[in-house]
Amino acid sequence: MLKHSLTGLQIAEALAHPGTVAVWTAEDVVDIPPIGFRMTPVPGLGLEPYRQPVLADGYVRYVGEPIAAVFAADPYMAEDIADLVAPVIERLTPCLDPAASPSEFAPGRDTEAAVITKGYGDLDAAFAGAHAVVALELTIGRHSGVPLETRGAIAVPEAASGILRLYGAAKVPHYNRQALAAMLGLPLDRIHLHEGHVGGGFGIRGELYPEDVLTCAAALRLGRPVKWIEDRYEHLVAANQSRGSVHRVRAPADERGFILGLDDEFWFDQGGYLRTHVVTVIDLTCAMLPGPYIIPAYRSVGHARLTNKTPCGTYRAPGRFEASFVRERLIDVIADRLGLDPVVVRRRNFIAKTAMPFRREFSALGTEIIYDTGDYAGLLDKFLNRVQWETLHADVVQRRQAGEIAGLGLGFFVEKSGLGPFDDVRITLGGDGTIEVITGAASIDQGIETVLVQICADELGTGLDRIRLTHGQMDRIARGMGAFASRVKSTAYFEPIRNDSDSTC
Repeated sequence: MLKHSLTGLQIAEALAHPGTVAVWTAEDVVDIPPIGFRMTPVPGLGLEPYRQPVLADGYVRYVGEPIAAVFAADPYMAEDIADLVAPVIERLTPCLDPAASPSEFAPGRDTEAAVITKGYGDLDAAFAGAHAVVALELTIGRHSGVPLETRGAIAVPEAASGILRLYGAAKVPHYNRQALAAMLGLPLDRIHLHEGHVGGGFGIRGELYPEDVLTCAAALRLGRPVKWIEDRYEHLVAANQSRGSVHRVRAPADERGFILGLDDEFWFDQGGYLRTHVVTVIDLTCAMLPGPYIIPAYRSVGHARLTNKTPCGTYRAPGRFEASFVRERLIDVIADRLGLDPVVVRRRNFIAKTAMPFRREFSALGTEIIYDTGDYAGLLDKFLNRVQWETLHADVVQRRQAGEIAGLGLGFFVEKSGLGPFDDVRITLGGDGTIEVITGAASIDQGIETVLVQICADELGTGLDRIRLTHGQMDRIARGMGAFASRVKSTAYFEPIRNDSDSTC
């Protein structure tokens, strides 16, 4: 069973505490829908029932799931009051192995939320003509970002304007604004998100979580500012995780080590719910697995499995890590089984420079895959010369002969470029000659302040010291992609928005 029955919540003591402002359970937020999807969903599979409610309703599915919300005048008192809330949970056998047979998620639904398949070519013929077949089972552990600054949110309702302002780290503030407005029943112009300077996003910070929704809902209902700051324990059990998967991969090869085909099936540990990324990691893993190699026949089948663990999102190049580990490990094993140099095997399987542009016969998140340029063999030669590979190899051999455990290896991957489709920028010329660049992009420590100012200075023929950049402020610009998936610097397209104010010229 994926769920543990939440048979009751004892909140009488918490409500009776003199410092209590409010205590909420699922009954108090029944009008707030589950959190929706931001990234590309798999069409036609009906994944909405796997979304996460802002407070657990009837069942709890992982350690760290919000089951109640306590509001008080200060965080210390809120912690004390929270200790008085006693959940009554019927413990059931947890589902922890994504590769196990599916169990019940909810009536009429099991724990396999989706299956994604990509492929091309004749795998049966590839296996039939093989000199050798290599089969592996590979397990990838879960990862997550652990930033010095944990998540946090401050929601401020303005009585005079009727605007709700949310301050916090947000890599996609415009999307989060739209989602919050829809969930809370607000017109879009009645909610503004303000994104300040933060460190890295790691893929996990700045997504929309239950705590963000609860902070905003509380500010509206209580008519006062509401602040939530996550502690380290909460971050480790509640913020998005990723990577966890089990791969069973087979590859037929000829006697030269040329890979005739690749057949991979894997089970991805989605955790307790489908969060905003839906099944992005699975789709990208399937798409990125062939890498820089020809692979004449291919199939990858990815299972999105729900378990009793923290829900997943993306973390630092989703799909690249998983696919690269599986592929490069496979090539090393092929070389070992055939008694070949792993560098030679890689070179033998590279897509040739003369074959560019090279098309894969499937898409990634709805975008066709075309390798536009690449000289992989040339890159390998440069690398081997730069690091003096032969000398390194001889040194490792000598150290092994002396009884030391020493290794030497390399790996290749192909990265997809950033995708659009847009990012608005408003440029305002001040009467004193200063220029303000207002962008819908978000700053997650990737240097957009420098890059966008340089682009603007080059185009307008002015100095950097005359330009000021403003980002992540909803009341200053209506659209924006935020910052994720290597997009900002590669798709900082300028869409001029004409000034209609008398205060600037």
